[in-house]
Amino acid sequence: MTRSEDALETATSDASLARSKARSAEIDLAIDQDPSRFRILTGDRPTGHLHLGHYFGTLRNRVLLQNRGVETWVLVADYQVITDRDGVGPIRERVLGLVADYLAAGIDPERSTIFNHSAVPALNQLMLPFLSLVTESELHRNPTVKAELEATEGRAMTGLMLTYPVHQAADILFCKANIVPVGQDQLPHLEQARLIAQRFDKRYGRATPERPVFPAPRPSSPRSRCCWARTARRCRSRAATRSNCV
Repeated sequence: MTRSEDALETATSDASLARSKARSAEIDLAIDQDPSRFRILTGDRPTGHLHLGHYFGTLRNRVLLQNRGVETWVLVADYQVITDRDGVGPIRERVLGLVADYLAAGIDPERSTIFNHSAVPALNQLMLPFLSLVTESELHRNPTVKAELEATEGRAMTGLMLTYPVHQAADILFCKANIVPVGQDQLPHLEQARLIAQRFDKRYGRATPERPVFPAPRPSSPRSRCCWARTARRCRSRAATRSNCV
């Protein structure tokens, strides 16, 4: 196992979570001192209406960070809807409904940036160089990909699902977000983004020698996790739901 593969494998360990919480506390103090230093990325997949659980779990904290002066980017991850679905449903209506929910919750488009995958081709174009910076074994070691493979019950996994961690990295690095709200089972996605950022510098070089092309993202409070990120837990839950429906 390479050093990078080992980093991905241990990203959900208790020690890794403890480090994440410590960094989160440091970031929280730094925001009080100078919020302009930070850009946060969070978001949701447009698969249905948001509810009170979303508000108390994530939306309220996004509004608080926005009001504290943090540059807030909110992603409507419409392309991620097709990673594991045969059809997308009324996707346009769901995107508009999600944006309406954001506005109702207090996300202010004058102070925050709301955008969707399909409206920003440059974000998705990053997938090509980023895919050249990861190995197949790294993708298979990602806990979300492993859980999804188990949940397929023998069915073939789509290439989009296998490369999902790279698409997630493209979201984070395109926005040049330096803080990303994650829970313990989402830490491997953040570690993959950090590895891709480092490898991009080494392979393609920097425009400005003293500054990386993509800043290394850091985790913020696990209590405000990003809902557009798939997790191993979500994959297992979806598999259980499928079996109950049969």
